[in-house]
Formats: sequence, structure tokens, C-alpha cells
Amino acid sequence: MRISRRDMILSGLGLGIAFAAGPRLARANWAAPSAFGLAPLGGTVDQTAMLQRAIDAAAKAGAPLYLPPGIYSTGRLELRSGTHLAGMSGKSILRCRDSGGLIGVERAADIRLDGIVLDGGGRDMGIDGALFAATMVEGLQLSNCRFLRSGSGAILVSHSENVIVAGNLVDNAATGIAVTNIAQLGKPALIKDNLVRNLFFRKIAPSYGNGILVEADAIVTGNVVEDASGFGILVGRQVRDVSIAKNDIRNAHIGIGVPTTIAETAPIAGNRISGVKDGAIRAMNGPTPVGPDLADRHTMS
Repeated sequence: MRISRRDMILSGLGLGIAFAAGPRLARANWAAPSAFGLAPLGGTVDQTAMLQRAIDAAAKAGAPLYLPPGIYSTGRLELRSGTHLAGMSGKSILRCRDSGGLIGVERAADIRLDGIVLDGGGRDMGIDGALFAATMVEGLQLSNCRFLRSGSGAILVSHSENVIVAGNLVDNAATGIAVTNIAQLGKPALIKDNLVRNLFFRKIAPSYGNGILVEADAIVTGNVVEDASGFGILVGRQVRDVSIAKNDIRNAHIGIGVPTTIAETAPIAGNRISGVKDGAIRAMNGPTPVGPDLADRHTMS
């Protein structure tokens, strides 16, 4: 069935849901889920095809797609340029049906997720798998989302630019947030005000267990990392410009790992680090910590 933009925008039912979710959504010209027959079915029925059609049509029409509260059982969904997927915080749930992850984005622009829950159900998604994986994206914003129960990674962003990951919850994964190889011409990635907790070693290599991994120029600030089997925050070897400030790291093997090339000069300040086993701030030679704890050389909170 052909669905016009007029059919998609602001149905009476959708308007009520939007006001319940908040004024920001209510003001938007968003795609009404009723136009696609899209409703949560409790996680028992495969809704992959229906969700993909709705996402594609909304992006083509230039309209955000709002997911009403409930559980949607789905395989991997691919997002095209202009996709804005929104939900009611903590209640609009995409639940993984298989080991392919939940959302993938490749060679796209202007991608936004707001208020969506991605639930991996504890599935292992492979060595480089993640609940949300994006590569070569120009303009990406993940906000107010929850990434839960991944047997592998939660958020993986690579070779992209103008990236903002802010105000999200990541709970129970092998790696929380990983941002790598950000394009040189873009702004530093912003990783801000996220709660990342319960990071575990995997049974197969590589084991990870890291809260936040940055292998790109980035600003990492205001995050809380709790119970990380590896690093609270780990900075990769190719990073030239990184700022790590005002983060709270509790119960990690090492609080912050920084390459030896920038370990003493990088702006690392105002972080609160407690309950670490092998140092608060360590210089890293590849995967190996070297030298003494550098906490006394950087301003701590």
C-alpha cells in the first residue's frame, strides 16, 4: 500500500502519544505508527519487516518515526539517511531475535535515536558485533536511549563524523561505548553524561570488559562507569586530541588508560576514580600498562 506523507503525519492517535511523551515530540512532524499498522506485539512475533518498511518510509518522507511503548521483536534493522527514531524513554523496546545485532548504519547522514531501548537478550553478536553499529556516518546522535544485555558490544561507531553520544544507559555488555576512527574534518566526538555499567570479559578473545573506548579525537565528560572488568575509559594509540574530564569511575580494573605518547600531556582532569585494582590512570604501551599510576600528575576530583 502506498502511504503518503499526509497519511503519515499527525494522526489523532499519534498526537495523543506524542503529548504523553513530551512537548519536543509533540511539536515534530513525525510519522504516525498507525499509518503502517505498527504496534508492539509483546516480543512474540517477528516484526522486522514491518519495522524496516516503516523506518524507510519515514526517512524518505523526512519525518521522525515514533514507536509507541511496548516490545518489538526484531532482527537487524538498517537505517538510511535522515532516519530519526524516537520512543518513550525506557518503554519503547526493540528486542533482538538473533545474533545479528539490532541496528546497523552504513554510508548515511543525519541519523538520530532518542528514547529507544535496544535489548540484546544476552546474545553474543560476534567479535566485532554490537547492538548498534554505525560506520561512515555524517551526523549521528544517540540520546536518552538504553542499550541492554549485549553478549558483545553495545554502541560501536567508526569512520564517522559529528558524533554525539549523550545521556544514554548501557547495562551489561562486553564493551559499552566504542568510538573509533572519527573523520579528521569533523568535530571531536562528544561522549557525555552516559551511565555505563556491568562490563564483563567475554569467554572468547578479545575479552574487552571496557566501559568507554575512544580511538578517535573525542571529548569524554560527565560519564559514570561502574563495574568494568577492564578499563573504565581506554584511549587508543592513534588518538591525537582527547579530553577526559569530570567522569566518575567506580570499580574497574584500571580507571583510565592512555597511550604513552600523550599520557602526561592529555587534558585529564576532575575525574573521580575509586575501587580500581591496578591504578587510577595508567600509561599504555599497546595493551600493556607501563610505569607508575599517573593520578598525581592529573587533577582529580
